[in-house]
Amino acid sequence: MAGMSFTDYVNAYYKGGLEISQRYGISKAADELTTGDDTYFNTMFGASVFNNLNTKSDVFKLLRKEGWTQSGWRVLTDRTVAASNKGIAEGGSFGPTSASVEGDVPDIVEVSATMKEIVSPYTVSTRAALLSEADDGVKGLATFLRQQAAEAHSFYIDQMLCTDPATLAGDNMESLLRVAMDDTVTTALVATDADMYGGAVIDRSTASAWHHGYVDHGTIGGGNETERPLTLSMLDQIIQNAIEAGAQYSDLIFLTGYQQLTEIKQLITSGTSNATWRMALESQAPKGTNGVASEPGMNLDGRVGYYDSIPIYATQHLKDPMANATGGSTAGMGPVLLLDMSSLYVKIAAPTTFLAQEDLANVAALKRNYAFMTAGELICTKFKTQGQIRGLEVSA
Repeated sequence: MAGMSFTDYVNAYYKGGLEISQRYGISKAADELTTGDDTYFNTMFGASVFNNLNTKSDVFKLLRKEGWTQSGWRVLTDRTVAASNKGIAEGGSFGPTSASVEGDVPDIVEVSATMKEIVSPYTVSTRAALLSEADDGVKGLATFLRQQAAEAHSFYIDQMLCTDPATLAGDNMESLLRVAMDDTVTTALVATDADMYGGAVIDRSTASAWHHGYVDHGTIGGGNETERPLTLSMLDQIIQNAIEAGAQYSDLIFLTGYQQLTEIKQLITSGTSNATWRMALESQAPKGTNGVASEPGMNLDGRVGYYDSIPIYATQHLKDPMANATGGSTAGMGPVLLLDMSSLYVKIAAPTTFLAQEDLANVAALKRNYAFMTAGELICTKFKTQGQIRGLEVSA
């Protein structure tokens, strides 16, 4: 599987061409599979939901996807030291000048993750299935429940990706907010969040480490975070940090909730003419992020907008105030994330699969069990270019 494109990986999975797909019961059938087949694993329904995840979800669709060809990856933690990058006199040696820089190479750390299996199950009793065809029943009950489970599967994966850092991932996918963390927030508010991926490689209790994102958290004291209003200077500072840490403007996006989006609108429209120009950029061409296209100009319809040429995406999953945030003069609201998309992706082991256990003898009960399952994990290869503004309150 090494070197396989993600498209080939997905196609091979749904056709039973990968060993991991066979472990979930998928194999290439001799006959064409149709939606009428009562198979134990129906790859057609699973593929449809995986397509929805990549096109209609709020957050998952924004992230690059790669096949799970290996569990580990390497993270660049620092550049080569300055002493090994120098001008050389005519005819001089370009080798190391001291033992301290001999054989100097960039600092790289190996990180590994555990595959997470996300399951959205539902059950239909034989009685409910029979009565659904009666006059007072829900017609097409199987189709209705499958559609609801598919939507729930997408909803809860997006929710996992936006979980507050105070809630550990456990068996869920990791959160973008846990990616963009620093030691101050970790030790003061989220003491149990020492390592995203397990082990001891990413120890968030260590100050100024390579695996810290940029966090504008305001004042923290007594185990609480004092909420304050969002300002344009906060947005400018988080952008500056990402660029100085090595990010490219073209790889950055803002991800936030709808209340925060409203606050940004108000800041722009009531700000200086220069700020309004930074928002409008009417001559700017549309920008695409993993196939999700944004529109140019002052398009703040809740779907996408711009600030300083960086597109803004909104999701319902970032509406709640941060845990341990208090003390603001008005109600609290969720965070604003700045993400370096070149360093973020979801590693997919098993694209969404539909599971159906319909043999009553095997179930040993008067019911049929169904589920959608997706296996993978959120991966970050560079933490310093990720950031969040948290501890925010609604403007008075």
